[in-house]
Amino acid sequence: MSARKLLTAVLRDLYPHWDVFVDDRGIWRAAGAILISASSVEALLDALTAADPDATAKAGQRLPAME
Repeated sequence: MSARKLLTAVLRDLYPHWDVFVDDRGIWRAAGAILISASSVEALLDALTAADPDATAKAGQRLPAME
């Protein structure tokens, strides 16, 4: 699995209400209540965190506790 596919899968898990993808020009995008476009996965994650700050807290509740 490529790094891009792995990162896309992780972001989709963290932000289930968003359609996260990389377009044919390499632009990272997330479509939800708004459309976010970013030149890097880091910038997209920053924008998603600002747009949906509760998503990562909800994702943490879905993950099993690590012992």
